[in-house]
Amino acid sequence: MDVQRYISSGIIENHITGLLSESESREVLNTIQQHSEVKAAADALQVDMERYIQLWAAKPPAAIKRQIMDRLHKDEAEDPATAEPETFTANNNENTFSEDTGSGMSLGLSQLQIWQYSAAAAIALLLGSVVMNIVSYSNANNYQQQVAALQSDQTSLLAERDALKEQLEFAQKENGVMKDPSFKWIRMPGVGKHAGIVATICWNPQSKETFILAQALPEPPADKQYQLWAIVNGKPIDAGVFELGSKAHTVQKVKAVDNAQVFAVTLEKKGGSPSPTLEQMFVAGKVAG
Repeated sequence: MDVQRYISSGIIENHITGLLSESESREVLNTIQQHSEVKAAADALQVDMERYIQLWAAKPPAAIKRQIMDRLHKDEAEDPATAEPETFTANNNENTFSEDTGSGMSLGLSQLQIWQYSAAAAIALLLGSVVMNIVSYSNANNYQQQVAALQSDQTSLLAERDALKEQLEFAQKENGVMKDPSFKWIRMPGVGKHAGIVATICWNPQSKETFILAQALPEPPADKQYQLWAIVNGKPIDAGVFELGSKAHTVQKVKAVDNAQVFAVTLEKKGGSPSPTLEQMFVAGKVAG
């Protein structure tokens, strides 16, 4: 149970001012008995209510006593049969009136009015408290939503920044490869029924770095992937798989290749194959010199 939220909900004030149903009041009493913090809050509210009543317990105007006495005398005049006893009673009431309060107002009347004023003030304070709690809770929710949105935006911006940084680094690397005279460019045209398509190899015989530009290969099936082979002394060597899609027009780095005489691309199962499927060869090209 969230004790602080329960205390700030206003249910304790409703219980003290008698605005709850019997079953609701029993639940509040059980909660007060079970939680010392709730009991302390209820006791403090009770003390504040009593102080409030004492603070606003003002003496009534002196004219009230005169109005009440005039009313009593009028009742005596209208009922002669009981005039004498009522006079005696009125006098006794007058004496009692003065002795009880010394201010011209009976204790019962004063307590009733004070309670009415206090209850009205307490209800107003309670409503204000409830409104403030609702506003505070709503503001807290709004702030949490704003923080979550800002965090989400920050995550997206960081991801976008990393992607742009990666693209920039790759573009710089690609530009360096294209300008480096150590790299050889090997054009691989389509073979057999795949005439008309082309891919390009960028290979550095000294560093053995190898890149492929698969700008014109058709998109493979979902369960297939293109694989590059280097023919070294008549033997095919796996040079790695590569992607198409958004990377088709970019230079993709593959495995290092040493002493290649021919490069070729075949369509293999996704992830690559230990040996090439010759009937699925799409492009091939010889290394000049």
